[in-house]
Amino acid sequence: MDAELGYALVEPGVTYKQLYDYIQEHNLPLWLSMPLPSAIVGPVGNTLDRGVGYTPYGEHFLFSCGMEVVLANGDILRTGMGSMPNANTWQVFKWGYGPYLDGIFTQSNYGIVTKMGFWLMPKPPVYKPFGVQFDNEVDIVKVIDTIRPLRISNIIPSAVWVSHGLWDVAVMNRRADVYGKPGKMPDDVAEALIRKQGIGVWNVFAALYGTAEQVAVNWKMVEGAFKALGGKILVEEDVGDDPVFQYRKAMFSGTPTLREFGMYNWRGGGGSLWFAPVAQARGSETLKQMKMTRATLDEFGIDYTGVFIVGWRDMHHVVDLLYDRTNPDEMRNAYDCYAKLIRQFAAEGYGIYRTNIAFMDQVADTFGSVKKEVNRKLKRALDPNGILSPGKSGIHL
Repeated sequence: MDAELGYALVEPGVTYKQLYDYIQEHNLPLWLSMPLPSAIVGPVGNTLDRGVGYTPYGEHFLFSCGMEVVLANGDILRTGMGSMPNANTWQVFKWGYGPYLDGIFTQSNYGIVTKMGFWLMPKPPVYKPFGVQFDNEVDIVKVIDTIRPLRISNIIPSAVWVSHGLWDVAVMNRRADVYGKPGKMPDDVAEALIRKQGIGVWNVFAALYGTAEQVAVNWKMVEGAFKALGGKILVEEDVGDDPVFQYRKAMFSGTPTLREFGMYNWRGGGGSLWFAPVAQARGSETLKQMKMTRATLDEFGIDYTGVFIVGWRDMHHVVDLLYDRTNPDEMRNAYDCYAKLIRQFAAEGYGIYRTNIAFMDQVADTFGSVKKEVNRKLKRALDPNGILSPGKSGIHL
């Protein structure tokens, strides 16, 4: 780890928690960006599957810099400046010379990444996390259309989290304790639970970073925009130790937290399928995707627990299909639901950005035959005997 230049070079198995502890132990002025599983995962695995975090450095592959890759024939490739003997710029200049290769080792089976560099965010002088609650489902349209220009212009430099209230209810409760009936929870029951928890039907969370002057100027614009929408604005001075606010605060400062895993107690049994179609960051996309998703979830009796995560110009619409994986019928039902969602969204031109191993072939098929054939040619060139992770990301010989 280089504190002055703000980068780390890590191997697989190094967790975010280990890195966080190292930074704290040595009092380094650096922040990490972590995904929701935070403490128990690491930057190599998360970045290679193009996972994301929530700070301004949250697009993890974008902030990676240099890989060491063992190829199927035993050759060791160092990408970027790492290919040059004695180079000391491997973790500071991404491109090197010639074709940029790092991307082909993400979501693929072309090599085994044994080292990866990535950049860390300087600790900001001021960190201002904030939330905004909205009481009506249709508010999501104007919320996203308000967030988009603030994100594109980097007034809000973090990702913006916009969760449906039932997501937050599921984090904090077991379904059996609040609604003991089988099948999809009725909308009026869900809304009553959301209001009882004191949260919004939609819950926005984001953060500002920088000097006191920078944050003050940007906050004036952000606060004004959300006040104009009629949202209830929450800042730390007002909410104190509210547990929902505090664990979102941790997420947006790269502090390890496993609070989100409370969701896997919702139905018990820990079953989870993340369905995550990508959409343009437009308010009109939200209700369309929700309508499509809910129609299928209703058919299979699965509750809608969803969040829109707004990037610079895109949104990840993450819908967590929660089920009891100790119950074979529930598991089969969830898998059938997930497969149908993939088909339906692909028909409308929506692709999902990552998936689990059970659906890799199906998702790869939705991206077309040309891409699939190019992937196959690369596989044959780099791993002609097909020894590395056969079938990973739908890539076959």
